[in-house]
Amino acid sequence: MNTTEEYRQNLVELIDQSAKIDLLVVKSRQAEADLNMNYDRELEELRTKQRETTKKLHALEESGSNAWENIGNGG
Repeated sequence: MNTTEEYRQNLVELIDQSAKIDLLVVKSRQAEADLNMNYDRELEELRTKQRETTKKLHALEESGSNAWENIGNGG
């Protein structure tokens, strides 16, 4: 094989490898975005539940602290 043909072959291999690297980078970024989206969704669900629980606790406190005292006295 002559030098020009070897150069062309190496250049083709380099272009092919670059394309594979670019594709892998895109796949990696997409996977990362999907993973982050899943975490964000789960975090928002947990925060919503936390806010609801906090509201319920505040409602219980506002309904009267006497209720807690009555429980201690047998109802």
